Formats: sequence, structure tokens, C-alpha cells
Amino acid sequence: MNRIITENGKSRYHIVTNRMAHEGELYAAAVLYQYLFKATNAVVPYFSDCDRCPRVGPEIHIGAEVRGLRTDVSHLSEEGFIIRTRGEDLVIAGKTPRGTIYGVYYFLEQFIHFRCFTKDVETFDTVNTLTVGDLDLCRAPAFEYREVYFRSAFDADFCIKNRLNSNLAPIPQERGGKMKFFNFHHSFGNLVPPDTYYESHPEYFSLVEGERLRWRTQLCLSNEEVFQIARKTLRGWIKDHPECKVFSVAQNDWRNYCTCPTCKKLDDRYGTPAASVITFVNRLADDIREDYPHVLLHTFAYQYTKKAPLGLSVRENVIVRLCNIECSWDSPMEQQAAADPDSEAAGFIQNIREWSTLCKHLYIWDYACDFHNYLLPFPNYRSMPENMRLYRKNNIVGVMQQGNFSYGEAAGLADLECYLSARLLWDPEQDAGKLIDEFVDGVYGKEAAPYMRAYIDLLCDRLQGQRLGIRQYTDDPFFTDELIEEFDALFQKAFAAANDERNKKYLQKEYLSIRYMKISRMETEHPKREALIDQLYEDVKAAGIVEIRERRNLEATFQNLRQNRYAAGTDHGNLLYYIMK
Repeated sequence: MNRIITENGKSRYHIVTNRMAHEGELYAAAVLYQYLFKATNAVVPYFSDCDRCPRVGPEIHIGAEVRGLRTDVSHLSEEGFIIRTRGEDLVIAGKTPRGTIYGVYYFLEQFIHFRCFTKDVETFDTVNTLTVGDLDLCRAPAFEYREVYFRSAFDADFCIKNRLNSNLAPIPQERGGKMKFFNFHHSFGNLVPPDTYYESHPEYFSLVEGERLRWRTQLCLSNEEVFQIARKTLRGWIKDHPECKVFSVAQNDWRNYCTCPTCKKLDDRYGTPAASVITFVNRLADDIREDYPHVLLHTFAYQYTKKAPLGLSVRENVIVRLCNIECSWDSPMEQQAAADPDSEAAGFIQNIREWSTLCKHLYIWDYACDFHNYLLPFPNYRSMPENMRLYRKNNIVGVMQQGNFSYGEAAGLADLECYLSARLLWDPEQDAGKLIDEFVDGVYGKEAAPYMRAYIDLLCDRLQGQRLGIRQYTDDPFFTDELIEEFDALFQKAFAAANDERNKKYLQKEYLSIRYMKISRMETEHPKREALIDQLYEDVKAAGIVEIRERRNLEATFQNLRQNRYAAGTDHGNLLYYIMK
């Protein structure tokens, strides 16, 4: 049965919500109304099912119960949704309001080809007749937690439209809300602060080579008083932040774990310093479970704790986030592991498989940029989808892709990374090549798109067989003067083809990467180098970019570029960061 939703700018349909609908469902109805009008020029009115609004024609029901008709959503995951036809009517309903919002955007993607590529670039088809056949769709995300840790993906609209439940984006409850963390990273120093306790109780902190450390320390996790202080702190956090679902109880961002006899005995028993961490977190999880059954605790499997303590189960209200910071992203992890059983990738896959036997909520902290050179692309566009599929089939339930999180804009194809990550986190089985094609068409324009697609393919092709790490420079073997000239030639063709100012703006922003590659590889004595750096600095600022190296002052970073070929010197743009790291 075909249902003509709109035709020739008119519609017989009405959008209807429950008279007591959640704000999120009202938002979903408003979104549907807005985009149907934009795409078809037809007004599809929406109202509630109250007595004053009787049925006058076929309807689109938003939510699980409208006009007394109940759609069973009990089998759905928290963010899953149904799109179903019922006679002439259409139903879009999630288990939660967030799921209903996602269902509306999915419907728009399917029927008007809606896409949101960046926070200010979205596209959709304009249609004269919108027809819907028989539908019985049920969709849910591949991962319960989906975070794209790039600043441009912190935009609430971008997240909602791409079905991200990002902790870091300001998504209000009336627009579906999110999976909100309290301190989603390193927290031992907050649980039991050394500034408060070290002088009177050095035994609270890690024993390393016979010394209790104050600086760059961890906690002595077998000390009962440490547990009691952490318990009090954690309960205070939970009480003061009822809007948060996840609270971090996680090691600090360095090594120096405690080797006192009691901690060491436990770690030796399980063959990894993760044993003392998991035992400590498990105790806290047991302590809060009855009072706060909805709360999850979050900890890391990172650097010294990445090896799983086999035989030591993780409580069901604990998230373990495994980090792959040592790996390479030039090719899929499984491909690397098959080629070299001793590779970091092979070890990481083994870590995944072992942790997945212990943990219900196993998350991944993944990486998607060069932290020393934000202006350089990070061509993981072919390995990312394969790695996502690896995570999914090994029972990973949450993934974060960390990239350029600095305030302001970003180049180095960060916008593409954001879009590709967001789409694959919902469904890693999608065709990544098609997603990239849609992105370059939408962001750079159809005229310039072939050249930008060629640039992306060239990046990936030349990377084959070479390491792609998170801290590399333009003296890496991947970069050659000839390759950069090929990049430049493609951009010149893209500029010549582009005929829209917004497309040109995005091209100019990405061209900063090519200019940076060229300048950083010049000999420091080159007569034009200084002037080219000065102009690049002004253009980077004009583009709204505030960092080109992680947590470094922009001016200091450019001074480093002036003084050092490949920008490989140590800048001092953030002395505190160097001390902490």
C-alpha cells in the first residue's frame, strides 16, 4: 500500500503526539514538521490527541502511545526505535524520547535523503511527491555509548542529527539528553587529592622504588583509609550531580602504580597491575549499587593496566575503557595482527578478547588525529570502519574517537573524521566509501568533490605499509615533496571548479594543511620561509583555529615552527601540561 504523505505542496496527513507527550517527543514532531515543509513545501500540521483535536485524516504518530493505540517498544534498547505503518497511518516511536528523535531523523534520511555533515552544512532533497510504502523497521545503535571527541562534534545539533549520545555535547533533556559523565577521564587525584592528604598521610599514595610519591602519583589501592575517603568523595559526587549516570574512578595519566607489598601481592596473583585497580573499583561499585542502581563507575585499561586480570570478574555496574594509544591506524587492526602476531595491534586485540570475558560494559578509547600536528590529516578512513566492526563483534558496547578537541575550528580533514565516526558508531556495517562520497559532495560541492575524493584516496593509498601514529611530523617517510605537490595540484583543481562561497571556505580551510606540509619541510634558512609562516599564522587565526598542537599556545607553536624544520622542536606553550605529562 502506497501512502502519499505530500503532493504538489499539499498533505492530507497530520503529525500527532500524545496529549501528555515528553518534551523530546514534541521536539521530534517539530523536527518532522520543519523538514517535511522544507523538502516538500507542504504543511503537515501537528497537534496532540486531546479531545479538542479529533482525527480528520491519516496521521503520523510520534511516540509509543497516541490516540489510545499502543506500539510495543519494550523489546527495544534504550535508544532503539520503530518506524511502522498501520493502515494509512505511520508510527515513529522509540523506547525513550531520544530514540523517538533518532527515529524521526532516520525517517528523514530514508525519504528526503537528509544528511548533516558538519555543524553548518546539511543537505536534503526537495520532492514534489513523498510516498511511503508498507514499513516495519526496527533500528538500534551498534554501541550504547557513541562519542566523537572533536570540538566540532560537540555541537548539540550535529550530535542529535547523527545520533550521537556524546557526553561532551550540551544536549538538553528536552532534545533527548545524553549519556552524561562526571569526570570521564583520570580521577585518582580528585578522589584522594595529594595536596590535601600527602603531608599527613604519604602512605595513601603509590610506593615506587621505596618512596611514597607526591608528584605524578597514583593511589595505594589496598589502603583501607584510601577506600573510605574515595567512597565519601564518590558519594558526594553522585549526590551533587544527579544528572550524571557515569562517574570516573580511574588511574592518573602516567605510570607509577603502587608496589607496596599488599598491592603487589594482588597484582602478581593476576599478572597485571589492573588487578588492584579492578578490586578497588569493584568495592566502590558494590558500595553504591543499592543506593544508586542506575549509576555506572568508569575506569581505564590503559598503559600499565591494559592487560586483563583473568579470573577477576568486573562488576556489572562498572565500565572498563580499553585504550589503544600505542597502536597504528594505517590499516585495520586485524590485518596488522595477521601480518605480525607480535604487533601492538595483535596485543590490543588480545586485550579486547580477554577483557570482554570479564566485563559487561567494555568501551574503547580510540584515536583519530596527530596530536603534535593538528593541521595534518590522519588518513584512517579505510581502517576505521574495519576497526569498528572488530569492536562490535568482540562485544565492545561503547566507543570514543578522540581527535582535535581544542576550542575553535579544525583542519586536517577533521570534519570528515567527525562525520565518518558518527555514522559508523551507529552502524559500522555501512559503506564508508559511500559516506565519504556523500560528505565531499555536500561539503565541497559536486564540482570540487572529485578532486577532494582523489586527495583522500591518495592519502590512504600512499599510507599503505607505513605507520600512522598519533604523534608524527612531516619528516615521516609518508611525506615527500613530490606527494605534497600532487596534493597541491588536486586542491588547485578543486578551487578552480568550486562555485559556491561556502564550499570555497571549506576548501581554503583544508588547504591550510598543504601549506603547512610545504612550509614545515622547508630548510629553516629558506629566504621565503619566514614570510610564508607569518601568512599561514594569520590565515590559521582567521579560520578560527586556536591550536595546531595539543594544548599548546598557538603563537608559541608557530614560534617553534619558525625555529625548527618539521616543527619538531619542543615548544613551551603550556608549561603546566609538560609538568603533568
